[in-house]
Amino acid sequence: MPDNRKKIKRITWLTAGIWFVSLFVFLLYCKNAEKVSIWGAAAYGIWNLFIFTAAYWKISGIVNRVMENVDHCIQSLIDGKPQQKFSMEEETLLGKFQMQVMKLYHIMNGAREAEEKMRKEMSEMISDLIHQVNTPLTNIQMYSGFLTQDDLPGEERMQICEVIDSQVEKLGWFAEGFGKTMRLEEDVMQISPKYQPILPMVLGAIDQIALKAQMNENEILLRGQQNICAVYDRRWTEEAIFNLMDNAVKYGRRSSPITVEMTAYNLFVRIDVCNWGDIIPKEEYNKIFTRFYRGGNAIQVKEGVGLGLYLTRKIVSEQGGYVKVGADGKKGNMFSLFLKKA
Repeated sequence: MPDNRKKIKRITWLTAGIWFVSLFVFLLYCKNAEKVSIWGAAAYGIWNLFIFTAAYWKISGIVNRVMENVDHCIQSLIDGKPQQKFSMEEETLLGKFQMQVMKLYHIMNGAREAEEKMRKEMSEMISDLIHQVNTPLTNIQMYSGFLTQDDLPGEERMQICEVIDSQVEKLGWFAEGFGKTMRLEEDVMQISPKYQPILPMVLGAIDQIALKAQMNENEILLRGQQNICAVYDRRWTEEAIFNLMDNAVKYGRRSSPITVEMTAYNLFVRIDVCNWGDIIPKEEYNKIFTRFYRGGNAIQVKEGVGLGLYLTRKIVSEQGGYVKVGADGKKGNMFSLFLKKA
């Protein structure tokens, strides 16, 4: 669309030019005529009125069309179907105005979509939690009813108490895992990746799991390049590495080694956590990273509710990295965490 300022300028100059020509003609008429008639003066006045009225309506029409386009542009944003009414290639005020309004629309729309996505995820998470918590609560209620029987043998009473205790412990795991998930959801906008060495973070995760690994007679072997750096958030990434090593202890063979290896590539830094144990089937590779999913190997272990790997993937993906799983030869599983190198 042509620049409306140029249009208005042309109309103004054209009107001024016509008026000067009219004035020159009228002055010639006055000079040559012995006496200026009232009709001549009236005709000159009417002609001037016509000139300026035509210029006014022309400029008014241009302004009205511009305001209509501005109104349509804003209304299209309100309707969620943005339309460009002015050229964004030309350096005009209307083009700049439209560009800024479009930017504001996309910012607000992106924030709204992010909020809706977070609300949906939170709703799904709460629904999953309620579904998962119902089972242990039902078991506790059922077995508590058995304890009210006076003729219940002492041995069976003890077994029922152990079942109730295990269900209460499971509720504790749910609360801990869900609490971490909620904290991650709250802090996700505050995750602050920065360029730093990865060795202190890996050692921090090893310190957290060391006692549990020692009780299971697992030796943790640290290998690879130890002087490399990556871009990551120290607190949350340490939690992700801990979750991988915690799974390696829980689902690995007793007295088997757990290997943590660090490797630098051109774009990413890779951290592998390998254990000896039952190999995860390939058809479960994607499922194990979803909330509350526990595979065929995992359900044999009492501890855990299926939130560790979900948290790990979410933490890493929020920092521009990714996590993958594969078999470590024929002896166990290898979880690989990739962090951006720069």
